[in-house]
Amino acid sequence: MAIGRRQLLASVAFTALAAPVLVRGTTTRAAAAPTPAPASASAPASGMFGATGTKPLFMQVVAHEDDDILFMNPDLSNALAVGTPSVTVFVTAGNITGDPCSGCGDPAGDPLRTWNRQMGAVNAYSRMTGVGDNDPSTDEIGHWTTEAWTVAGKQVERYMLKDHPVHLIFLNLHDGELGNVLAGATDTTVVPTGSKLSGPSTYTASDVVEVLRQLMVTYQPTVLRAQDELPDSRYAGDHSDHIAAATFAGRAALQYGGNLIQVNYRDYNVSDSPKNLDPATVAAKGVFVAEYASHDHSGSYSTDWFSRMYYRWSRGTCWAGLNQDGRPQVFVVRAGALYTYWRNSDGSWGGPVRMADPGGRLAPGIAVGTNADGRLEVFARRLTDHHIISLPQGAPNGWWWNSWADHGNPNTALGNADQVGVPVVAASQDGHLELFVKNGGGGLSTIRQTTPGGVWTDSWTDLGGTDIQDPVTAIRNGVGRIEVFASTRTGIINWWQTAPNGSIAGPGPVPAAAPASPPKAVLDQDGRIELVYREAGTGAMTVSYQSQLGGPWNQSPVNLGGHGGVGEPAAANLGGQVVLFERNGGSGVSTTAQTAPNAGYGAWQDLGGTVLDFPTAIVDGNRVLHVFAIGTDGRVYYRAGTTATAFGDWQGLPL
Repeated sequence: MAIGRRQLLASVAFTALAAPVLVRGTTTRAAAAPTPAPASASAPASGMFGATGTKPLFMQVVAHEDDDILFMNPDLSNALAVGTPSVTVFVTAGNITGDPCSGCGDPAGDPLRTWNRQMGAVNAYSRMTGVGDNDPSTDEIGHWTTEAWTVAGKQVERYMLKDHPVHLIFLNLHDGELGNVLAGATDTTVVPTGSKLSGPSTYTASDVVEVLRQLMVTYQPTVLRAQDELPDSRYAGDHSDHIAAATFAGRAALQYGGNLIQVNYRDYNVSDSPKNLDPATVAAKGVFVAEYASHDHSGSYSTDWFSRMYYRWSRGTCWAGLNQDGRPQVFVVRAGALYTYWRNSDGSWGGPVRMADPGGRLAPGIAVGTNADGRLEVFARRLTDHHIISLPQGAPNGWWWNSWADHGNPNTALGNADQVGVPVVAASQDGHLELFVKNGGGGLSTIRQTTPGGVWTDSWTDLGGTDIQDPVTAIRNGVGRIEVFASTRTGIINWWQTAPNGSIAGPGPVPAAAPASPPKAVLDQDGRIELVYREAGTGAMTVSYQSQLGGPWNQSPVNLGGHGGVGEPAAANLGGQVVLFERNGGSGVSTTAQTAPNAGYGAWQDLGGTVLDFPTAIVDGNRVLHVFAIGTDGRVYYRAGTTATAFGDWQGLPL
C-alpha cells in the first residue's frame, strides 16, 4: 500500500482483526485471527468480535450520525480500510434533520428522519470498508443485519456489517436535547421507522453513562474516540449535543478504567483553523460525506469541515525523558490516569506502573522535564479543574512521589480558566525549570522554579501574545537562552530569554511561516534551532531555521515533503544529525534525517506500523535513538537505532 493512500479492502472476513499493530518496515498489513468473545446476557456471541481486551478495537461515541464522518476522518476510514474492528455509538436519533425534512417541522416526521440518518451512516460505513458501490444514492442496508439489543436495561439498535468487524449502535435520544439530559432532564427515545425496537426507552444522565460503560465492558475497546467536551471559546460555537456526548463518553471511560486510550476531536470550530489535510485526503473524505448526505440533504457540508481534522488535546511529542543514568522512561495517559515504563540497565523494560492519583482525569499531553540534580518531573493538565500539576521523582533514577504538586491556573477568576492548554517545560542554563502554557486568552503564561530543583513561584506571568494554538514548544538554544514558539492560525510567534537565566521578551514573528500544526523545536549540532511544522493545505513538513547561532531566522522556510498526515513531528539529534518522525497519512510512522550535521534532509523512510497519534523520540545515554508510539491496541511500541536512518524492528511493551 502506497504511503498516504487508503486502500479499501473489498472482502475482509468477519472474523478478521486488524493487522499486527506495529509491523516491520512495510505498509503491508495482514489479517490475524481473533479470540472469540464469550457469550453473555448483554452480548450474544453471534454478534461479537475479538472482545478480549488485547486486540485492537476502536469505539467511537458521537452525538449525531455524521459527526464521526465529518470530524474523525481520515482516522476512522484509515482504520476501517485495514480491517480494524470498530463499533460506533450514536447517542442521539438525529431526528431534527434527515430526509424528508425541508419545511417539515412535524414531530411525527421524527421516526422517518431518524431512519434516514441511520441509512446515511450505513452508506458511509459501507463505502469506508469497501463494501458499498460508487453510487451515493444506493441504499446499502442489504450488507447489514440488524437487531434490537438490551444494554443496561435499555433497548438500543445494533447494525452489524456482514463479514466485517464493524458495528453501529443507535441509542436514539432526541436530537438537540442531550445537553438538557446532561443537566438533569429525562428523555424518552425516538423509535425509528422500520425499527425492531419494541418501544422507546427512558434515559437520565446516569443511564447514558451506564449504557456506554456497559458497551465498553462488552466490546473491551482499546481506543475510545470522542468529541470535544470543552470547545475553544475563541472560535466557532459547538453543538450542545457534541459537548454532552463527549462528557458522557469521558465519564463512562473513567468508570470503565483499564488500559483504554482516549482521543478527542474538535468539531465545528475546526473551520477556524488552517486546512491540515492534503487535497487527495480531502477528496476521499468528501466521498464518504456524500454517501451520508444522500440520506440527509438538510445539511450544508462545507469543505471547511472535511478539509480538516484536529485533536482537542494533543498528546504532543514530549512524553519521554531520560533518567540521570541515561535510561529512557515514557509516560502515557490511560482512562485519565498516568502510567509509566522505563528501560532497565539490562535492556529489559519495567512497567507499566500506574503513578500517583492526579485527583481527576488528565489530558493526554504530558511534558517531561529534568531537574538540576537529574530527577525527572512530569507535568500535566487536569481536566476536572483545569489546573496544571506536576509529579517529581524522589531520587535520580529512582522512586516517584505519591502526590502531585498543584500549580493552579494562570486564568483563575478571569472567566476563561477552562481554556488553558497543556504544559511544556524547559530548563534554564543554571538548571531551574520553566513551565509554559497557552493561557485562557490565547497568549502565553509561565511559572518557574525559584531555585534549581526547588519550589515553584506562586503566581503565573502573562507573556503576551494572541491567537496561539495548543501546544507550544520550548527549548534552550546553543547560547544558553530558552526560546518558546507557538503557532497561530496565520503564522508562528517566538519568545526568548534576553540572557541565560534571564527575563523573557517577545513575542516576535518567525518569518514566512504558514503552519497547520504546532511547531517542534530541535537543535542543530552547532546550536541553531530548527523549527518543524506542517504546511497549511498540503500536510507537508516544513522547516524554519536560524541563520546564525542565537540570531535571526532564515527568511524562506524549506518544504521537506513527507508522507502526509496531520500534527507536529517528533525530533531528536543523534550524533549531530537532526532526525524527524511523523505520523503519516496512512496512520503509520515515517522518518527523515539530516544528511550530515547542520545540513539539509534526506528522503523520507516509512517505518511501518499503525499508530494512534503522535510519536516521541529520544537519544539515550548509550547514543541509541528510540522512537515510541502508541498502537491501535493501546500498547506502547518502540524502534531503536544507532544511526539516523537504520532502525530495528518494532517492539511492544506490555499492557
